[in-house]
Amino acid sequence: MNAALPQSLPLTQAQQCRHLAGALTKTQQMLGLAKSGEWAKVTELELQRREDLAACFSATAMAADSALIAEAIAALLHLNEELMSCLKDARTQVMAQGREHSKRRRAAESYGVVDMNRV
Repeated sequence: MNAALPQSLPLTQAQQCRHLAGALTKTQQMLGLAKSGEWAKVTELELQRREDLAACFSATAMAADSALIAEAIAALLHLNEELMSCLKDARTQVMAQGREHSKRRRAAESYGVVDMNRV
């Protein structure tokens, strides 16, 4: 999608901001998808977001508006923390479902053994 710029060319401020804005937008979309349980789509966007971040930080950038860039990075980190929290909650839920499934399977197996002893 986004081709990484050669290492020798410095990024213009506009290029860096576009890549950073793209990463920020994708992170917001990922968070919305995570809250909806659309984990496959989150994974797809993560790959695209990595491309934006790699392109953004692959070369020396112009430091003319470093405060704006720092704010964007701070927002990105905050959204990423929220995304990780959603991931942790989903993992906990899946683990609980797995435990419940195992419990039911053991109960069904036990019932099968008891039922066979009645014959």
